[in-house]
Amino acid sequence: AARLALDCIKKVEILDFEELGMEAVFKIEVVDFPAFIVVDDKGNDFFAETSTPLHIGVKP
Repeated sequence: AARLALDCIKKVEILDFEELGMEAVFKIEVVDFPAFIVVDDKGNDFFAETSTPLHIGVKP
């Protein structure tokens, strides 16, 4: 994970609440960084939508 961060994170900037340390609001510029969107900008929750188990090859 550290190597991935070293290679992919190009810039880090604190936007607000600097006094909170690691809990501050950061802007992070990345390149070729694998990411997984859990909640999109409309509030859709990926895990809630995919919580039903898949039955591959089984017909109802």
